[in-house]
Amino acid sequence: MALLSPRLWLALALASVLAFTHGFAYKSGRAAVRSAWDADIAQRSAQALAASEAARAKEQALIAKNQKVTNDYIAEKKRAAAVAVVSAGRLRDLQAALDGAASTDSAPLGGADDPRGRIAGECAAALGILDGYAQDVAAKATALQDYAKSVRVAP
Repeated sequence: MALLSPRLWLALALASVLAFTHGFAYKSGRAAVRSAWDADIAQRSAQALAASEAARAKEQALIAKNQKVTNDYIAEKKRAAAVAVVSAGRLRDLQAALDGAASTDSAPLGGADDPRGRIAGECAAALGILDGYAQDVAAKATALQDYAKSVRVAP
């Protein structure tokens, strides 16, 4: 007799309609959440890729700067070595002239024709120039080292 009751059939129909509508709402909500999740993941991936590319570009720029500093330092070192060789040659020439003048000169010291004073003056001037070159090279080397430290890529 209970199966013939219209209330029972109405309750069953209402329960099945509610189950169907809630199931449909659950599936559409799940799809919406999944699409939002996928969009968030895609956005984060794009941001990570952009950050990676920016870091790579910065690293390449720093590597290029470091290579330029290294090349400049090597060129300056070669130039300083060439200047040192030329200066050493001039100093040897002056020393040879001084030794040659001392062995052949029999004039008393302090005479009007005494070349020793002139040669000593030339030596002093050459040493002053060499000192200037040395200070210039030392300042440039220090500046290049400081610059190289400033553009060094941190580990």
